[in-house]
Amino acid sequence: MCGRGRARVEGASMTVFYAPARDARHFQQRFQVSGDGHAALVRPGDQGLFVRRPRADRASPAGTARYEAASGRWGLIPLFAKEREYPDTFEARGESAAGERDFYQPWKRGHRCVVLADALFRRGEQDHRFVQVTRADGQPLALAALWNGWRSPQGECIESFALLTLPSEEQRNERRVVFLRDGWIDDWLHCPVEEAAACLRPFDLEKLVRTPLNEVPRQVSPDSAAGPSSCAIACGASGS
Repeated sequence: MCGRGRARVEGASMTVFYAPARDARHFQQRFQVSGDGHAALVRPGDQGLFVRRPRADRASPAGTARYEAASGRWGLIPLFAKEREYPDTFEARGESAAGERDFYQPWKRGHRCVVLADALFRRGEQDHRFVQVTRADGQPLALAALWNGWRSPQGECIESFALLTLPSEEQRNERRVVFLRDGWIDDWLHCPVEEAAACLRPFDLEKLVRTPLNEVPRQVSPDSAAGPSSCAIACGASGS
């Protein structure tokens, strides 16, 4: 029997929100799609932009597009949900999503996607502090995710997504959102279902930067999220 997805909340990654990639060139150069028109910061329950392979029911006759951008609610709405505000599905365990009730349908259908983010923000070790995680080379983080389409009782089709997580290598009993390696992004989106789990691997911690923050930023510019600042700390000791 498939387990309930809500059971994984106790080991959440403590991700509070993320700053979506604001430079449209990243979307155009990597995926040949438009990346305009999204919020400066995305929190659970907000609308966020993600990239996926084109939906089979909406593919163009020529079938030439390899990717498409879509907007959806951060917090995956399962097919069986009776209302839009389905709780506790902002994250899915990468090692068990294929068997969890909330996520096994998107997984087996190959509904995988990527969220490009200039920065990811999570709770620090102290409740009043936050940690901003970025790539040291200034490139956006590629967050692994699952998406789903749900039809409301009123007939509206609502799309949504959940970020995938893995156990933290450095901090016991904590989890971290999966950052895809650049060379694996296309594989993650297009590989057969049985090969998808192989793409979910810990990111090289030496290629990440962690910056402690005392308060929640209102927005993040690509320049400020690009690399280390005077208070930046390399992520070699704490994960992402």
